[in-house]
Amino acid sequence: MTRAPIPSLFLLCPMLLFASCMGRPYPERAYHEALELLDSHQGTGGLRHDVLENLEGRWETAAGWYTEGRLESAEEHLYTAATLVTSDHVEHLILARRIGVRATELGEERGYIVCAMATDKLLVEQGEPQRYGTQIVYEPVIGKWRLYAVDPLTTDEERAAMGVPPLSELLANVERQNQSPITEKLHQRVKLPELPAELEGGERAPDPAH
Repeated sequence: MTRAPIPSLFLLCPMLLFASCMGRPYPERAYHEALELLDSHQGTGGLRHDVLENLEGRWETAAGWYTEGRLESAEEHLYTAATLVTSDHVEHLILARRIGVRATELGEERGYIVCAMATDKLLVEQGEPQRYGTQIVYEPVIGKWRLYAVDPLTTDEERAAMGVPPLSELLANVERQNQSPITEKLHQRVKLPELPAELEGGERAPDPAH
């Protein structure tokens, strides 16, 4: 199973995206720059080493803003958490959840969805079903995205409390993702080799021992 290069962004982008980068505080600008880097490599099957190094630097910078006590406003906390939740590193995800909680305490309700994403990504990293349903994965064998396994005990009311759409809407989002040109590009990139002609019809290959 191939992990999606940016598994949560199909949900995060509509929640946080604004029209212009001009005049933004640095945490907000850093988030959008990280998003642009990730978006530009959708469908490539992975991140180039230089791009990954760039992102690693941004994640460490964002983490430093919090640990050094440089964040003040609710929005600064929100965008710092949103930057960190694009990482797959456990320490960044734990910090993203903590900063997201602080954003909600300061009055920024969008911090809840960042907390939900960080929680889900941490569970995915541990091989456990996600709680809310914010993470998708790409299955190269069938050439489609799917929702990563979700804890069936989580209710839509619990999702709503975290700013996450109902499960039916999350599944519909995945279907829309499967219709996008990026999905076809990714499918072509990781497409498995064609079977030999004699196997396509179900015939058994000759036994080399005979």
